[in-house]
Amino acid sequence: MKQIRISAYFIFAITLFLMPFLSMAQKSAEYLPDKPGKWILNQYSMKEADAFYRNVKTVAEWFHEKAAVMNNPKGFDLWVYLTGYWDEKYKIQPCNYGRRCELNFDFRLFYREGGQRKVEPPHWSFEINNTEYGHGTNSNLPGWDNTKDAESLEKPMNKAAADLNDLFRVFPFVRDIAPGVRLYGGGNLIVFNPDRPPFWIPVTVREVANMKLAYYSLIDKILLPVLKEEIAKLTEDQLNAPAFSGHDEFFVLNVHPELDDKTNENGGQIMRFNPDYWDRSLPSSAIQFLTFYYPERSVPETEDFFKYNGYPIFGDVVMNSIKLEELAGLIVRKK
Repeated sequence: MKQIRISAYFIFAITLFLMPFLSMAQKSAEYLPDKPGKWILNQYSMKEADAFYRNVKTVAEWFHEKAAVMNNPKGFDLWVYLTGYWDEKYKIQPCNYGRRCELNFDFRLFYREGGQRKVEPPHWSFEINNTEYGHGTNSNLPGWDNTKDAESLEKPMNKAAADLNDLFRVFPFVRDIAPGVRLYGGGNLIVFNPDRPPFWIPVTVREVANMKLAYYSLIDKILLPVLKEEIAKLTEDQLNAPAFSGHDEFFVLNVHPELDDKTNENGGQIMRFNPDYWDRSLPSSAIQFLTFYYPERSVPETEDFFKYNGYPIFGDVVMNSIKLEELAGLIVRKK
């Protein structure tokens, strides 16, 4: 009993101690929406000597001009910067040509007390020239392992893994907003050059089967016999049909043909990025492909967010204030 009483007193004392700080935190969370702010282009990530950075800067300044919330910042400083993913593994994949990055916008809010929010501020971003966005997630199967695999197997193992990791399932098509601006399910908005070949191309069940045979023959031989048994059950027509994600019976192959099996209609069609989409007469620094998150939230959703956070969903504010059809003008089409 004595121990319980001490614990209760301890909790009560801590609560009294923390109350002023909790009150202060609540006051400091009061957002100042009318305080003038600044547009700040991070010079560390925007290097004028680099053509790609200059092109990205042009895109950033387009939003600065077109979106009122950026053109006249109030309630925050707007920090603009890019982060890159131009690694060797990405470059060697045949579907990748354009240099990619993520263009970021940090809304560093002003508070009545406590100054400016610099740690994890409200954030909005979109992808440039990135073939791994705008669709269902790519797999991340491992390739060659230098701790246990022979050096002679490095290239074939990495290729087998890369081929499978290039595959993804797409969300359902929603609508074309304008030539070069297309919306898919899950809020995936794609901006592209409509005069180029399709940016995503379908994959047949046979292609998936051959990729998996190559991978499991080299990297995971335990499941190889199961995979072969599953493939043997398919007819020629089924193998030549478009591949769709998921299968109740074929858990290693894990695709089904649209031709005979529509029991998994929501699984999504299997696609890969088309290497021929890129206009290779343009430099790799040219912006040829953009992917945005555009969920088309309901009014109650946005009102609830504001109610609980005290500020709007800034990414939605930006996207709803511009003319989406004008995004197609950001794609470079000629030298």
